[in-house]
Amino acid sequence: MPKLKPGLLLLIFFAIAGSCIVFYSNSLQNPFIWDDKALIVRNPVIRNWTGLPAVFTSDLYSGIDFGSNFYRPLQAVSYMWDYHFWQLNPYGYHLTNIVLHALVAFLVFLLGYAILKEISSAFGAALLFSVSPLHTEAVTYISGRADMLMGLFLLASLLLFIRGGYRFLAWLAFIPALLAKELAIVFPLVILAYLFYYRREELKDPGSLLKPLLPFLVIDFIYILSRVSFFSFPRTYPPALTKYPLLLRITALPEVIFTYLRLLFLPLDLHMSWTVSKPVSFLHFFLSWFFLVLICVACAYALRNRKNNKAPAFMLGWALIFFFPQSGVLPINAFIAEHFIYLSSISFFMLLAYLLHRYLGKGVFIFSIIGLVVFYGLLTLCRNLEWRSPELFYEKIIQFSPSSFKAHNNLGLQYEGRFLYTKAIIEYKKALEINPDLFEARSNLANLYFKMGKFNEARREYLKAEKNVPLKKKGRIEYALGCLDEAEGLLDEAMDRFNLALRLDPKLNFTHFNMARVYLLRGKLDPAAREILKSLPEISPQVIRDKQYLKTVTAYLRRAGDLRPVPIFYNNLGAELASQGFLDAAIPAFKRALELAPFYGEAHFNLGVAFWEKGLKKEAVGELKTAIRINPGHWEARDFLTKIMHKK
Repeated sequence: MPKLKPGLLLLIFFAIAGSCIVFYSNSLQNPFIWDDKALIVRNPVIRNWTGLPAVFTSDLYSGIDFGSNFYRPLQAVSYMWDYHFWQLNPYGYHLTNIVLHALVAFLVFLLGYAILKEISSAFGAALLFSVSPLHTEAVTYISGRADMLMGLFLLASLLLFIRGGYRFLAWLAFIPALLAKELAIVFPLVILAYLFYYRREELKDPGSLLKPLLPFLVIDFIYILSRVSFFSFPRTYPPALTKYPLLLRITALPEVIFTYLRLLFLPLDLHMSWTVSKPVSFLHFFLSWFFLVLICVACAYALRNRKNNKAPAFMLGWALIFFFPQSGVLPINAFIAEHFIYLSSISFFMLLAYLLHRYLGKGVFIFSIIGLVVFYGLLTLCRNLEWRSPELFYEKIIQFSPSSFKAHNNLGLQYEGRFLYTKAIIEYKKALEINPDLFEARSNLANLYFKMGKFNEARREYLKAEKNVPLKKKGRIEYALGCLDEAEGLLDEAMDRFNLALRLDPKLNFTHFNMARVYLLRGKLDPAAREILKSLPEISPQVIRDKQYLKTVTAYLRRAGDLRPVPIFYNNLGAELASQGFLDAAIPAFKRALELAPFYGEAHFNLGVAFWEKGLKKEAVGELKTAIRINPGHWEARDFLTKIMHKK
């Protein structure tokens, strides 16, 4: 295979990257949506590099009190990197996703050239992959970044392995792929397929096969052993499909496969919550499996016919290796998701470009690729616009998947945020009709009733939630019932609930704030001040016991009289503590204000000043820039930032 000239290689890279930029550029203005708000906006772990150890020792959602079975530290680290430069500006996160996708698409070209031995087919495949609307769920959706991170390192690992002299680097590249997404565990099978189709003559005995595979298998073994030994969250949060028996999951396989095939050939009506329906009749069941068996026979023939068609056979093997673990047969979190075939689709576009190049003339081939790129690209541009409006986004999911309880619940949250309470209640109730045990929808409905002053309805929903709530979330229900008791003037009952909530879940630090409010209603300022300090998790026990800190908080409570609005209270409390030089307590107070109101510009400014006084220049600059981005007219923040930047 001739080596590509650097100039040509650079030109191809810019062409592929340019296609990604052109057709994904309108996603740069999209807001945070769906899980983005939990993983980024409400996630305190990513806001400081000191959270790095927690990222590698816990699940992806641990910082948000959700919990999950995902161990994806590289994804969290990428968010920390973005937050360092962009804070809570979604533009930067979308830009990172586009850059990652462009890099993956370029590696698709390099893999295509290594496998197909021909530039035109490889370039066509990379272009089609780069603009396909099927990938918007991985690229336009910030939380879908794991697939691109995994793809980037797996493709790099395979290319380094193919080169032969870079095996050690190939092994190293495999490690971050595993830390990006669990699916990477099947990658040794890709190496095995490559050896079988392209290095068969070198495999004289089992030892010659095991030698190149062994390092990948060892890394896999260490990864699996670590998950089983050190992390309990896979058992604590079992995948969603575990509730379906194996036979039922197998029965759904034809519909899953045919849905993906349809999306690959005609990527229309894309959305985030696909559902699988049971066969409506025996004839439907029979025909589905009949055609699936025919496809399997054709695939088996193609895989065996390696002498004449090594490239198609290898790419088919690639597709099957990455598809099967996410086909729904194994208990994962969904039967169908568009981002599940981000890696598998590489083989589809490569085979498509290969066949077009092989059976069409050069001019027709170029015209076909350009036509498909424009067609896919326009669909991608339109799909990106759907993510710009959260309401439109969820409404479209419900249009194609009316039984998506998550979409109904999230649409309810959107309506609630716009004070359309009647519409929000309707959506929460629809979500509960579909899934009566959905804790999030039940608690959202109860919280909304509480917000509306409908205490009887709120208590009824909280008590329903209490019956089915997971043990880990039981403390949250007790806390909510305590808030309800407090609002109704049942202060003793409220304190009992708050204490029980803390015994069930000591991490519910905000419970201390409500306890402080009860003490304040009873005129007990000192205990109230102590609870306020306890509500800030970063404050050490020594600070809580320090009389000077307590005296400052008590004096502030005496002047403030009320603790609402809560973000403003914490911001003003932080300012009071900072004025006394108590930065160790002021900084957590500002952070708590920002947890409650991430776009509170004054709190960002105050936190930036506190960081500066603490000697943390980089952190100070980041917070001041965020304050200015939120409020361009914040001249005090501008002046202070100018002062910092010119100070040696």
